[in-house]
Amino acid sequence: MSDEIPVRVAGAEFRFDREHYTRGDELEVPERTLEAHPRTLKRVEETETEPEAEETTVQESEDVSMDGELDPHPQELTVDELERRVQDVTDVDLLERILAAETESNDPRSTAVDALENRLDELED
Repeated sequence: MSDEIPVRVAGAEFRFDREHYTRGDELEVPERTLEAHPRTLKRVEETETEPEAEETTVQESEDVSMDGELDPHPQELTVDELERRVQDVTDVDLLERILAAETESNDPRSTAVDALENRLDELED
């Protein structure tokens, strides 16, 4: 897709489109994903991209839901892990989508919902 940009994982790990990436991995994400995770992802200039990097590129299909872009995705983490991960998230829209994914899951966790709502409250202050 033309609106995707190459990035390198700068944090310890990153989940995108249900795939797991670790520090140094390269992939392509929408620019809004890079903006939502400034500490975890770094833009890679086109001249830096190696040919083998394309093998690890996420091929996002047209029918991927918004849940496919959630990082962190609430169902992939314990409540404690989720609480720690969302402390770095400053994008209210992303937090609201994470909260929606948790509340709409088959087994929503009240403690996870509370943690996400608390983080949203912190950002609104």
